[in-house]
Parts: sequence; structure tokens; C-alpha cells
Amino acid sequence: MHDRLYAGDLRALVGSFGPKLKQFAIGEDDRRLEWGDEIKSLSGEETFLKDTDDRKVLRACLRAQADDIAARLKRRWLGAHTVQVKVRYGNFTTLTRQVTVEEPLTEAHDIYRLGCFLLGREKLVSRPLRLLGLGVSRLREPSGQQLVLL
Repeated sequence: MHDRLYAGDLRALVGSFGPKLKQFAIGEDDRRLEWGDEIKSLSGEETFLKDTDDRKVLRACLRAQADDIAARLKRRWLGAHTVQVKVRYGNFTTLTRQVTVEEPLTEAHDIYRLGCFLLGREKLVSRPLRLLGLGVSRLREPSGQQLVLL
């Protein structure tokens, strides 16, 4: 009885879509799953066990993230126009900065170099970091000349 009352109440609010909405709410959904092929960005980040401003640790972290991102770009035959860094401080303040370039990037050392540039230009390591992240966006297939380099 309670079930019918609930469906009736829901139907009063959303009309004939009520019973279907109830099915969705309990996880019953027979619609076909659609996978979006378009990747808009790739990123990685690391939360440190202890806040750090140790340049060696931060550079190694950024380098590992750049290596991972470049490998994922190459697997998908993509290049990136925008590089972004993300930092979080001990008080949970989070900042992001980005730079966009004309030619798409595919190489880890280029992504790493721009990540370092952003950290330095914006003086983001003025105090210890809790988290450091690196990402790329504005993805597209590289031009013919760059494909040869891949």
C-alpha cells in the first residue's frame, strides 16, 4: 500500500514519469550506456603525507606526472595546448594556474617545463604544499609533422 501511495505522490509531482523515476532511484535502468569518446583533459595529482616545500620532492612529483600524462597523450594520439598546475596548501586553499601554447605538446619534458614555469612565475611554492597536480587540456590530434615525432 505504501508503495502505491509513494508512486501516486510522485506521479502528482512529475506526472507519468513518476514510476520510471522511482525505478531510476532504486538503480533499475535498462537504457543503453553511452561512452563518450572525447577526452577533454588529462591530469594527475599527489597529496603529500606531510606538507612540503622541498624542491627535489616537488620536481620529482611534477616530472612523474608529466611522464604519465605524456604517455597517455601518445596512446591516444593527442597533443595538448594548455598546461595547468594545481596546488593546495595546509589550510586547504587551492590555486590553479594555466598557460596555453600555440603548438600542441606531446612530450613529457615540455609539459614538465611549463609546469615548473607556472609554479615559478606565480610563486606558488611560497609555503609548503599539501597537494601538487599537473594537467593538460585543449586536446587535439597533432599535425602531420608532430605525428612523425610520436
